[in-house]
Amino acid sequence: MLSACVAALLFIAISAEDDFQIGVVCSEPERAARLAAAVDVALGCEEPCALLLQAEPGEPLALPQAVCEQGEGVNLLVGDAAALPAASRAGLPLFLPGSLTPTVDAIGALQLLPDPDLIAQACAEVVEAKGWTTAVLLHDGSADGAARLASNGADIVPRQLPPPGDDALLRNLLLVLKKFGANNFIIWCEAECAVRVLDAAQRAGLLGARQSYVILALDLHTQDLGRYSHSGANITNVHLFDPESERVTDLMVRWHAAYGRRLKEAPAEDAGSGAAASALILAHDGALAAAAALRHLRLPTVGPASCSGCAAFHADTLLNFIRSEEWSGVGGVLRWAADGARRSAGLTVSELERGGRATSVARWSPHAGLAWHRQYVPVPPPPSDLMTNRTFNVLIALSDPYVMIQLSPDRLSGNSRYEGYCIELIDKLSKLLNFNYTFIEQANGVYGSYHPQRGWNGMMRRLMDDPNIDFAITDLTITADRERAVDFTTPFMNLGISILFRKPKPPGPAFFAFLLPFSSGVWVCLGFAYLGTSLVLYVVGRLCPEEWQNPYPCIEDPPALENQFTLANALWFNLGAVLLQGSEIAPVAYGTRAVASAWWLFALVITSSYTANLATLLAKKSPTDLIHNVQELADNQYGISYGAKAGGSTYTFFEISENALYQRMFQKMKDEKQPDTNIAGIEKVRNENYAFLMESTSIEYNIERNCDLTMVGEPIDSKGYGIAMKKNSAYRQAMNLALLNLQEAGELREMKQRWWTEMHGGGACKEEEEHGGEELDMNSFLGLFVVLVVGSALGVVVSCCDLAWAAARHPRDPSESYFRRLWTELRFVFSFERSEKPLYGPLLPPKSPARSGSAGSAGLIDSGGSRAGSVESGASLAEEIGSRGPTPRLRARSSARRSSMHAASLRLARHTTPRPNA
Repeated sequence: MLSACVAALLFIAISAEDDFQIGVVCSEPERAARLAAAVDVALGCEEPCALLLQAEPGEPLALPQAVCEQGEGVNLLVGDAAALPAASRAGLPLFLPGSLTPTVDAIGALQLLPDPDLIAQACAEVVEAKGWTTAVLLHDGSADGAARLASNGADIVPRQLPPPGDDALLRNLLLVLKKFGANNFIIWCEAECAVRVLDAAQRAGLLGARQSYVILALDLHTQDLGRYSHSGANITNVHLFDPESERVTDLMVRWHAAYGRRLKEAPAEDAGSGAAASALILAHDGALAAAAALRHLRLPTVGPASCSGCAAFHADTLLNFIRSEEWSGVGGVLRWAADGARRSAGLTVSELERGGRATSVARWSPHAGLAWHRQYVPVPPPPSDLMTNRTFNVLIALSDPYVMIQLSPDRLSGNSRYEGYCIELIDKLSKLLNFNYTFIEQANGVYGSYHPQRGWNGMMRRLMDDPNIDFAITDLTITADRERAVDFTTPFMNLGISILFRKPKPPGPAFFAFLLPFSSGVWVCLGFAYLGTSLVLYVVGRLCPEEWQNPYPCIEDPPALENQFTLANALWFNLGAVLLQGSEIAPVAYGTRAVASAWWLFALVITSSYTANLATLLAKKSPTDLIHNVQELADNQYGISYGAKAGGSTYTFFEISENALYQRMFQKMKDEKQPDTNIAGIEKVRNENYAFLMESTSIEYNIERNCDLTMVGEPIDSKGYGIAMKKNSAYRQAMNLALLNLQEAGELREMKQRWWTEMHGGGACKEEEEHGGEELDMNSFLGLFVVLVVGSALGVVVSCCDLAWAAARHPRDPSESYFRRLWTELRFVFSFERSEKPLYGPLLPPKSPARSGSAGSAGLIDSGGSRAGSVESGASLAEEIGSRGPTPRLRARSSARRSSMHAASLRLARHTTPRPNA
């Protein structure tokens, strides 16, 4: 070995004078530069001396062309397997620092990586040393690795890994393996892939103290494994060399310098601190061996490489010589078989420690096998047959729904007499651990409490003293005193102390409940909107000529026209729209229709909102709770007394608590007689003004079946139920692991759901979800009020335009100017005391001093007289107008719509009824 090292140093010293060239060819430029720097270090060059063959990046098919066109003067190549065909034709040996696909013929190449069969053999011996009988092989390619491992006696279950980007599918695969109880894994893929599997395993809960991993990634030491080192899982890695050895560290310092020269950059201050990749070490060792062989053979110079013919005989000579010798390198001894495979490499076995550092624990070689650096004693798992085929007596105590007597028309005996959550739990544990069991009932149902003079009683005393009792299970709370006397498993259910109280009755409906949908401000605004819109409709109706209609359909030329939109009719019309009852009044003009449409839209939304919100508010029940938490219970002024089960864990909690509030509550409880059982406490709550303190899980069970009970407040502590067994029991670990398996599989949650809400009347008090309503304020209707205002304003504008158009098209006195006629029309519109519009003559009577004392021509209508008097006055006025001379007649337009037939009939009846003689 020493002579080989001296010879290697001598070759490096004189390498500058050697007349040979080593080329590097890769499809990735960065990887090619890194490998070329490793060759530079092997040849001892102060400047880059390895020839870097340029190929199109990321295109493996371009490598043969690069070899053929740029391989002149090159004696051998280091690079990718894609260049192998061209290298063989050109007579250039090829060193492969990377993996070789099974379909590639490697006759003209030398593989620097160990053969897969060699890695499988080493893995099989590691698995055997760990005591594995079965394992899951996670691989990213074919299942050849499984066949190699299985041939060595291991029971291997192969599973191919999903593509690199599909993390969800990888997690689902691991969850399925977890469900089937897989704990031993072999990961056979690249380093980045192995880290991805570890990350997914950590998220799937498969990276714990029960899991072990053997990773066959030779570059795993280049990855950061710190976040997986604290999980408790045993992670073992098989690789080529010790990355922390002095030779590897020195080589990496020199490589960083050579790589910096190729990139024309100064080496970093921490050069050499990075982990050494296997490809760099192997490329260095391969170039070192090739240089030594070329110096030894001193082959004559031949012509430049050509891809058109066969390989030169010098290539075969060089390959045969290298295969026949054993070469020493930084990464270990290099030795090849006749087919170029490396089948006699030594491998290092390391284990991950806390902090992420991998420590070498063994060295493996094909001939010597596995040699441990330390005495390797695998941690023995708990014996799988510790409880197998044994029968245990399980002490139980009746408590719904944990342990209950099964109701059946058949005569039951033995274990079949009982059912419940704890009964099902023991049955599941027996199937996991393969044991038998017999239930023994605690006659008095006492769980067990400690008294300084008398010691323990109940189930605790019997478990401690009776050698025939192995376990005790019911809703048995794990406390410090009980833990000192017996052993408990990990909790199979977590809970806390809460308050059981009667459900408060909802209050009766309010006297003015119909006003609840809207706030006071909305009601006030609705009133103003109703009055304001009615006034606008009244004014717009007077503005629109179409709304002045013939009150007597049977009289073709009435003396005057009437407007249906009086103030009372406008109020009635809007009220009918709000109450969805309608009215006999129908708007005719565009202006009145615009105002009416805006009001109808307003009324539709308001009525719909009111109806929907009223139904919700009347159905909503807001009970008035007397107490909300323990503080209010302790300080209540309603005469509510409280207590807990005598001698139970809840009573003990208040007894030993150092909290001032809980101590004050205990002082009050100890002065009163406490219920002996939970059932007695529940009945006391239902029949008296009483609050019962008990475990939250028991409260949840009871309020699912007793609809007059409820749980008040949040739990005031945290505790758990466990399975009790004798102190220092040998079965504790096995039971804990089985409980964890049930918990991780979700079976404990499913059992609770079934026994609490489905079995034996569960779910009877499930209340339908209530969607609470709130009174609506003005912010909910601002837009609606804007629509109403805009619609009313539009109606006013349209009616004004209609009035202006009528004044221009139908003048009463053509001699008057247009503006005077329009002014007269407006004056008449706002003469609200006039409800009839004369068909002929002036709208307003002329100003006269005697107007106030005369009733002949002061007005067209006697508002205090009857309808008949109005007609006669109209007739007199017509005769008077006729005697004055011809005047243009103002007829009702044909487009004006008549009033309803009912109203017209009433007017006609009044007109034709004979007047009584005075």
